[in-house]
Amino acid sequence: MKLGVCVPYRDREFHLHEFIPKVKKHLTEKGIDFEMYFGHQVDDKLFNRGAMKNVAAEHAFKDGCDYIVWHDIDMIPESNVDYSFPKKNPIHLA
Repeated sequence: MKLGVCVPYRDREFHLHEFIPKVKKHLTEKGIDFEMYFGHQVDDKLFNRGAMKNVAAEHAFKDGCDYIVWHDIDMIPESNVDYSFPKKNPIHLA
């Protein structure tokens, strides 16, 4: 099972450089097959978080991900967060 980590993003360069290596390390240590997708809004309009989540998720599913997690750029997982495929129902990790 492959996880798509979908992140709405704009103008958070500092968070981006913290997020990628820490989430990558966490998921790799847990043995989760994953790919990261960033819905990056580049215009000056009000940030449309929902649209950026949809863009990232669309690419994840097109690339063959079996399931996704929508993740905020400023949230780093702790050791007890389980990103594995949920057996029964979708789960809220936060």
